[in-house]
This record gives sequence, C-alpha cells and structure tokens, in this order.
Amino acid sequence: MNKLNIFSGKNSILDFLNPDKNNFLPLVEIPPHLNPYYKEGVRIYAKLLNMLPLLNVKSLPAISMLNKAKKDGRLKEVTKLIENSSGNTALSLSVLGRLMGIKITEAFVSHEISDGKLKLLRLFGVNVIVSEESICPDPADKNSGIYKAKKIGNKPGCFNAGQYENNFNPKSHKKWTARQIWEQLDGDLQLFCSGLGTTGTMVGCSKFFKKKNKKIRTVGVIRSPNNPVPGVRTRNLLNIIAFNWRNYTDYIEEVGTKDSFKESLKLIRNGLVVGPSSGLVFAGLLKHLQSLKDQNKLGEIKNNKGKINVVFICCDTPFVYLDDYFQYLNDSDFPKIKNKKLLTDKMNQKRKSIDDVYNFDILPVKAYSMIYNIDKNRLWEAIKKGIDINIKDNVLIIDIRDKKEFEHFHIFGSNNIKFDELLLKPKKYLKKMKKNKVIFACNVGIKSISIAKIFKKLGIKAYSLYGGMVEWSNLGLPRWRKSSCFCQKNKNYGKNES
Repeated sequence: MNKLNIFSGKNSILDFLNPDKNNFLPLVEIPPHLNPYYKEGVRIYAKLLNMLPLLNVKSLPAISMLNKAKKDGRLKEVTKLIENSSGNTALSLSVLGRLMGIKITEAFVSHEISDGKLKLLRLFGVNVIVSEESICPDPADKNSGIYKAKKIGNKPGCFNAGQYENNFNPKSHKKWTARQIWEQLDGDLQLFCSGLGTTGTMVGCSKFFKKKNKKIRTVGVIRSPNNPVPGVRTRNLLNIIAFNWRNYTDYIEEVGTKDSFKESLKLIRNGLVVGPSSGLVFAGLLKHLQSLKDQNKLGEIKNNKGKINVVFICCDTPFVYLDDYFQYLNDSDFPKIKNKKLLTDKMNQKRKSIDDVYNFDILPVKAYSMIYNIDKNRLWEAIKKGIDINIKDNVLIIDIRDKKEFEHFHIFGSNNIKFDELLLKPKKYLKKMKKNKVIFACNVGIKSISIAKIFKKLGIKAYSLYGGMVEWSNLGLPRWRKSSCFCQKNKNYGKNES
C-alpha cells in the first residue's frame, strides 16, 4: 500500500487508479442515531466505494476487465471500446482506455437516460449512442444495446468488455472489495448487503465470504417495479444478467424510489456523501433487519460477543442526480430559502414559470375518481378477468410514453399518443379532446406537464398526472399489465413481479 499517497512516473495515473497500489477504502460505522438496531447489538458499516479515484463502484470491474484483456493480448490494435452502459461503467472504461492508448469509447444508452447522466458521459469524453430499449430487455434482442455493443465489439479494432457476462466483473469484487472488508473486520462479519445491478458486486463478494464462512448471510436489494433508481434493477430486469446471482444471494429485499432517495439524503446529511443506489441498499438492509427482529431471529446470527457486524455497499456520489432528489422527494425534505426576493429577476422568473406549470398537476387518487365509477379492488378483479369496464364519458386519459412502455403496462382505458407527436402537432387532436377533461400521463409527471400546458392554452381542460406512472404504481392503483411480463413465482425470492 502507498502510505504517503504519492504517484509519479509515466504510469502515475494508472497507478493512482489501481486498487493494488492504493490504501484500503474506508469502512465507516453508521452512528446509533441512524441505526435503529444498535441496542440489539447490530453494528452497520458502510463500505465507501464512492471514494474510489473515479468515484464509482463500476471502476473496479472496468480495471479488472481491461487488465485481463490486455494481459491476453486482446487490446492490441484496438482503437475503440464499445459498451452498453448509461453511466459509471462507460465513463470508467473511457478514462482507463485513454490511459492505455485507446482514445475512443462509445456507449449505447437507454432513451430514458437522465440529463445528468448524459452530461456526465459527455464530460468524460464518451461518444453516446441512444438506443430505444424495451421494458423487459432481452440480451438476445437485436435491438438491445447489449446485443449491438457485443456485435460491434467483434469487429477489427473494437473491444466490448461485456460487463453483464464478463467474469472479471465479479472477480474484481472478490479480489478487492471482499478482501478489504474481510481484513478490515478481521473476518468478523455476519451479514453483507449489496444492490443488484449487473450483480458483479454480490457474486464476487459472496463467493469470497461463503468460502471463508458459509454462515455469512447475503442480502441483495432490488428496486420495486416502475420505480427508477440508477444502477439497480427490478426482478424482471435481472433476467438479462448472465451471472448466477441467485446462487450467491440468500435473501432479496425490494425498495422504491422515494425510500432510496430519502435514505441517501440521511446519509449525505451525516457526512457520507453517497448517491440514491446507496440509499436503496441501506433502506433494503434496514428492512431486512426489521424482518429479523420481528421474527426474533437477530440472535441466530450474532457472533460470540453478542454482536452482528453488517456491511453494505455505497456505490457512487449524489451529484449527478441532484435534480432527481428534488423531483422525487417533497419540498418539505429541504430547507426553505429565506429572502427569496433577493434572488436575481431571472431566477425568480424561472421559479415562477415552474410554479405555474405545477398548477396543472392532479393527484393520482383524485384522477382515479375522475376516471372511474368503481373502487380499485373491483377494477383490479375486472382487469385480471378480462372484463370490460367503461370509464366516465367526459374523461380522456392519454399516455404519452413510448409504445413499448405503454404495451408493458398502462392505466386501464387510456390511449397512447407519443410525447413528440403531441408536442409537434397539438391541433391535430383538438377535436377529440374538446368537451372532455384530459389527463396526460408519463413516467414521472414531468413531460406530461409540458403537454398539459400546451393544451390548456388551446382551451382544453388539461391535467398532468402527478408523479406519473411511478406514483400511480406506488399507490397500488389498477393498471393493465402485459401477461408475458409476469415472472413465475420462485419459492426463494417471494412474490410475482412485473
């Protein structure tokens, strides 16, 4: 280890990025006021992979995959790296590739990529290729970014690391993450918790820990269906992963968008500057510990000192997701601004325009009563049995998401007209909308505000569904779902999901 933290010479930056030539990453205990199980002997530690030189967990697999490829001679004559990634893997490959003499990195990204992630990739010099991904992606689908990147990677001068199936993804965590944790706790570990994205962290760490002690409990955290959280997947979306993560994950916990951002906010305000995926893992861990407590099972996993040492993974920083915090959390979660009138006229005008826009919002529960004459339980049953239910005559629900998203799930009785179509040709639809109340719906209720504002100016009684399909789903309101997107029940992993 480099005690003085000095890196010099021709390969100074590569050495700086190499975990073998760096000090261990911090393992920080969560203080009692954030740990509700402290009195039960639970000691929770955050493994801060956000403090890697490239500030993200994916830099470890990137280093490992490229080093292996270089050792095998597969990077000779390579002039371009190509990967399916909407963030940290692509930017890490870009930096490392450039230092290895590979100047070009291209990344296939989802058409739903956030503006912050898009800017981040461009900041790091990644060439972005937008790909329209399906809601239930299949790696064999010729339209998926995974398939396209793999195909291009086979061309002369190109290399695709393939983070979803490259064994040096989990091996990087077995080599560095797990080993560091083991040495830092002197082998006294009872529970390990990680988010499930590519699942490399869980697979690599679990392999290491289970070999040392089979009794160590591993908990994987996924996101709830239709709840965006960067870097982690729903149960269905894990189907694209080649690694056998099920063999290395003892328990699964599911967490939604709001809880992920809220727990991240708590950690940030207490000095651990970590992003929403870290909040998701922390929330999932607390959920699992509560379940153990409710079942009086905490005692079963205590060490011989009556303690339970727990480690959860923190993946990256919150800075690229700043807008998302204010989008998904309530205004009451943030301090008020005093003397707002002293802000510049430009800022005040921008704030005013935003406030005006939000006047178009309609809460999901109110929208439901505007659309239907029956309660939600009866409507759920009707949808499941394929029974037609009429919506109220004077209401139109227009879903402005892409066709594939609409076909995956939507509000029963809604119509699908894409955002761009309404934005460019609003007058084309005026005749159908007149004399009706029109509710526009998108994923999170942002794009729908823009459309509602346009049609309101054209004389339509237009509304934007607050929180979009995410909030509608969070409230458990009825929605039509494609039967092929239901998973079969697995006795080890809980309920059906979509």
